[in-house]
Amino acid sequence: MFLYLTIILLVLLYYVVTRKYSYWEKKNVPHIKPTFLLGNYGDLILQKDAFGQTLQSICNKFPNEKFVGAYFGTEPALIPKDPEIIKLIVTKDFNYFSGRDLSEHNDKEPITVNVFATFGDTWRVLRQNLTPLFSSAKMKNMFHLIEKCSHTLEAVLDRETKISNVVEVKSLNSRFTMECIGACAFGVDTKTLTEEKDENPFRKIASFAEPPAIACFLRVVHDVWPSIFYGLRLNIGAKVVDFFHNLVTTVMTQRGYKPSGRNDFIDLVMGWKESNHITGDSLKNPKTGEVKKLTLEVNDDLLVAQCFVFFAAGFGTSATTLSYTLFELAKNKDIQEKVLQEVDAYLERNKNKLKYECIVEMPYLEAVIDETLRIHPILGVIPRELMEDYTLPGGVKLEKGLRIHIPTYYLHHNPEYFPDPEVFRPERFLGDQKQNIIPYTYMPFGEGPRTCIGE
Repeated sequence: MFLYLTIILLVLLYYVVTRKYSYWEKKNVPHIKPTFLLGNYGDLILQKDAFGQTLQSICNKFPNEKFVGAYFGTEPALIPKDPEIIKLIVTKDFNYFSGRDLSEHNDKEPITVNVFATFGDTWRVLRQNLTPLFSSAKMKNMFHLIEKCSHTLEAVLDRETKISNVVEVKSLNSRFTMECIGACAFGVDTKTLTEEKDENPFRKIASFAEPPAIACFLRVVHDVWPSIFYGLRLNIGAKVVDFFHNLVTTVMTQRGYKPSGRNDFIDLVMGWKESNHITGDSLKNPKTGEVKKLTLEVNDDLLVAQCFVFFAAGFGTSATTLSYTLFELAKNKDIQEKVLQEVDAYLERNKNKLKYECIVEMPYLEAVIDETLRIHPILGVIPRELMEDYTLPGGVKLEKGLRIHIPTYYLHHNPEYFPDPEVFRPERFLGDQKQNIIPYTYMPFGEGPRTCIGE
């Protein structure tokens, strides 16, 4: 009896999945024949390749198409390749594509109700209320804190290079960016540069952003088959929630639940907690154009979710970009020499003092970072979700809930947009060459209303 039941269930599973695999064929959209259960993302799901490179492989099979259909596991996904189509999705018709992904499951865990993962009006109100934290004036006021952290980094680096001529920069940069974020956002000394991992709670919780293989696989399951993930009562952040709840509570208690005058992240969310709500505008209704004033209730879960994403997204992205920049400079000695000359010239002009505006006076260094983000984008794929039925130019009708995968890595490595794409060439981002970059082909921070808030 059990054998028969198993066979019936397997047959039903095969029937349901294969029916889903007819989605793009019915719409006459170019696509690759999917593999059962894995779709066209087998290398990603089996952890043989990264997300961006997986999409690059798919896109390269359709050099002349403006968009491609694919199957993310068992679910259809649209891959827009043409910059004009991408412009529609992220900017012009943004209100149709305002979801990040998995909106149906966004309320399954309190930690996911953050400005990065949430969608719709909740995202809009959060974004409006968090944006003031990233004003130029606020950033300038935090500069001295980052400078102080850099002096600690300098001392640690000096000590480590005396012990060995090999330094593991990814770990060092992660510890440095954690120290900066702790000081700037939470007003705490994380001591991540000076304490060992076993002794430091921040370094322990940071391992969540760099998980072991099994945790990476579970995240893939969460993204590809969220119904199964949550059906098994799995979660992605129980320990993290507890850590950040304790962190926020501790810092607020130390400040007597009153603004400290630091104007940092904790001061901002303390104001939210004091009023028990935040207000903002809704998204524009894509059909009527109506915008409403909204009030969002503030509870501890909402505060903890914002603290988590502020910490995790900030330290991981910055540390990775710093590490890849150093990696490229180490490989390209001539470029390294130009950067050193520019930095030395700046310090000589400013009596060996760094200022907040220094990057404006070091355009070549900025171009080096831009080129690093082109070759090594933090997000190799920018996910979106269709929130209302939509018709693409050309007449292809798409249904609400469809996943959209914008192939950033493919665009950045496309020789049509960036000749010799594997060559590290900062000059692409200087003068006329920078002005000639086609819009929506270089998107290290995304584009449109959902562009990275910390850009």
